[in-house]
Amino acid sequence: MSHFDPERYSRLMSPIHLWEPRARIISLFVLIISLAMAGSIRQATVGLIISFCLVLISRLPFSHVSMFMKWPAIFLLPLAVIVPFTAGGDKVALPVLSSLSIAPSAQGVLLGILLLTRGLAAALVALVIVSTAPFTVTIRALEDLGLPGSLTQLFLFSYRYVFLLNDELQTMSRSMRCKGFVMMSDLNTIRVLAMALTMLFIRSYERALGVFYSMLSRGYSGELPGIGRCKIKCNDFIKSFLVLGAALGICFL
Repeated sequence: MSHFDPERYSRLMSPIHLWEPRARIISLFVLIISLAMAGSIRQATVGLIISFCLVLISRLPFSHVSMFMKWPAIFLLPLAVIVPFTAGGDKVALPVLSSLSIAPSAQGVLLGILLLTRGLAAALVALVIVSTAPFTVTIRALEDLGLPGSLTQLFLFSYRYVFLLNDELQTMSRSMRCKGFVMMSDLNTIRVLAMALTMLFIRSYERALGVFYSMLSRGYSGELPGIGRCKIKCNDFIKSFLVLGAALGICFL
């Protein structure tokens, strides 16, 4: 397993972790939809506060949250910077940019802040969904909610073996470095990387065949065995009503 482990804190004992998976997924997904529909900065700000409160309640460490959130931030920050200069509206005169004959619009600045705020809020809620339960539990809950079984198995196997492929790629990379390979911008580097990628595909295919035959020998018939469904308790309904109420509050704020 590589150092990246989204399930590292999925066994904590917090109110979010103890929430029944189906109720948790439905409630938080509705909250994400309400955040995506936020049409004002005030709505998005309230949603961001609610999302941050959910992260605090889930007791996820700050290091784990920051490691996840840097990727949405990297994607959203350039968008928030470009939108003010591309959106129409009243131009704002800035002495720094006056010599370049460019100026952001007031509406564009507000739109950029809105996109950044609600994007970060939705990403925080998605982090809560992913990090507060093992991936298998989340996928099983989605299957109980109507996700097709073939798609469920595809997600499960993809999630499991992407880490194995990453470990295989790291092993090949160390082996290449031990043999004196140095990354350069020439045709030889491209040829070596192409050969390494080809070997990775071949090993992936061989591993997939081995896993498939192993499953057949253990009685696999197209469906994976699963455990019984958990019962939704009164506490789960209370948590769902609170989150759904917060989602409606954001929409009608």
